[in-house]
Amino acid sequence: MTREEMRSDLAYLREMAESGARAPLLGGRFALWWGSLATLVLIAHWAIVTGRLPLGSEALWILWLGFIAVGSAGSAVLGVTLRAKPGLGSAGNRASSAVWPAMGAGLLVFWLAITAGVMTGRLDALLFNLMLPVALLGYAIAWLTTAQMARRPALFVPGAVALAGMAGCVIQVFTAEVYLVAGLAVFLSTVVPGLLMMRGEPQDTV
Repeated sequence: MTREEMRSDLAYLREMAESGARAPLLGGRFALWWGSLATLVLIAHWAIVTGRLPLGSEALWILWLGFIAVGSAGSAVLGVTLRAKPGLGSAGNRASSAVWPAMGAGLLVFWLAITAGVMTGRLDALLFNLMLPVALLGYAIAWLTTAQMARRPALFVPGAVALAGMAGCVIQVFTAEVYLVAGLAVFLSTVVPGLLMMRGEPQDTV
């Protein structure tokens, strides 16, 4: 192989690497799905605890368990739709597909711990409200990590929105209004960027 051929091959590999780094992010559908579902559930929770929906506190268990079940089932279906999408193996998409499930697993463990404490009488049920600022902190970390790994500065915006929502939730944490604050923050930091990301996804499969 001549030196000129080596330069040509290296240039080609560099071009391919840069192309992969610029590959569109494919997680928009998950952000849209979970964000929309969470926004509706948070508003419903607020309506129940304030008496606007006369369902009783027992309905909250059904509401949140349903959220986990429906959300997980929908997420599994959405995952199947990504298999043939180009760019799935890019650094940004790999980072996104790692950090978001890790965040979700952490939130699930946190929720289970609070549930165990409440069921055994060691914790007050009001501490479930702590899930909201913790969740938004997780959203912020996930967005900021994805923005850095995918080289998408625009994704710092939903990360900042999630951090602002976290602060708002901490201030309102032991009030019913915390669910409205969280609902707005989730909508702005997941549904909106999820829609924008889906618009930028490639339409062709490989």
